[in-house]
Amino acid sequence: MKILFILSGIGLFLSLNACKEAEQKTKEILNEQVMNLHDKLMPQTEEIIQLKSQLDSISTGRDSTHVKNLILSLTKAENEMMDWMHHFSIDSLDQMEVKSQVKYLQLQYKQLKFVENITDSTLNAAKKYISN
Repeated sequence: MKILFILSGIGLFLSLNACKEAEQKTKEILNEQVMNLHDKLMPQTEEIIQLKSQLDSISTGRDSTHVKNLILSLTKAENEMMDWMHHFSIDSLDQMEVKSQVKYLQLQYKQLKFVENITDSTLNAAKKYISN
């Protein structure tokens, strides 16, 4: 009976340890995904600034309303990225438990995907307009 109890305890310990290792691995993967997405979006932010400047120089023509709307959309995408960066806190991750880190990184990734969608669509619209 003692052996069964000891084996059950060892089994529980091993399964809890494996669960923690899986959570740690998930956290590492999520952290890498967040950082990779951030690194992809940062150069696009610079591109937004350049496109806004180009559009601003032609904002008084026949399509001035459309051009101004493109500039507003680009500004919104740029602001979304800046807001995300302002609120993201990599330092606070170290103070959280692994489960909380995973939840935080999942939320950050979701928010960055939203920023990516806005950025991609506005960049494409602005580039298309400029190239025509």
